[in-house]
Amino acid sequence: MLNEEKTNSKDIFFNEALDSFKKDINLTLTILICLLFVALLVKFAFKYSISLFVFILLSIWILIYFSYKFLIKRRKNQEELYNFYFRNNILDIVFVTAAIHYLGGIEWIGVFFYALILASSGNFLPKKRTYVLYFITIFSYSALALLEYFQVLPHLAVFGYFQEFYRDPHFILTQILVSAASLFFITENCASYSEKLKKKQQELIKAQAQLGEEKKVLEVKVKARTKELEDLTEKQEDIIKERTKEAQEKLEELEKFQKLSVGREIRMIELKKEIKKLNEALEKQENKNLADTPK
Repeated sequence: MLNEEKTNSKDIFFNEALDSFKKDINLTLTILICLLFVALLVKFAFKYSISLFVFILLSIWILIYFSYKFLIKRRKNQEELYNFYFRNNILDIVFVTAAIHYLGGIEWIGVFFYALILASSGNFLPKKRTYVLYFITIFSYSALALLEYFQVLPHLAVFGYFQEFYRDPHFILTQILVSAASLFFITENCASYSEKLKKKQQELIKAQAQLGEEKKVLEVKVKARTKELEDLTEKQEDIIKERTKEAQEKLEELEKFQKLSVGREIRMIELKKEIKKLNEALEKQENKNLADTPK
């Protein structure tokens, strides 16, 4: 029963995770395509100086997600699926970090692009792996902020706002701490909610398995009881047939006895009548003899 329950649980979670990952791939692919069109619109319609590398990055990212639609079908179990999704999210963090850099996101809310990755990871992946992604995210963002601060990487101010903020140590420290706290809140809530939901699903699967087992036991008991009742019914029918036969035989005997008794009574009545006639004839004869005797 336990092995069957675990197997059913794994199959159910694998199918649910596979469907969720497919939906996530399609959603992310749609978002990336929309971002590419928005970037093109911003560059050519509003004349912002978006780097060519951003378009190359988005194009490569879109192609990778197209490949995911086929690669995910090769995953045969839940562990392979989680490993695939985990590696996919690490790659997403790298792409997002590069996008934040080329869009000048250190000086604005570009960090919250990570929130989409961590939120979806918290809903699908085990909690430990989600936290690993969280620390990779904070490390990537902090490294990017510090590299721009120390001018190892050039800061690219795409929108022309908040210039030189990336060189303010207070701004950088505050940005990293606020980002870490905000992303931790998102990660913790999504991962905890997902973990509770999975536990509820496991309890539900366990309850369904127990219910199925109890149903089987009940069916066996019902069949056994039905068999007992059928056997008892057959025995009762045999007893009834036997009793009916005995009653019929007794009734026949009673009818015979009744016929004999009635016949005897009728014969006795006839004999009484004959005796009476004989007595009357005898009295007449005696009277006649007395009359004929001379005085």
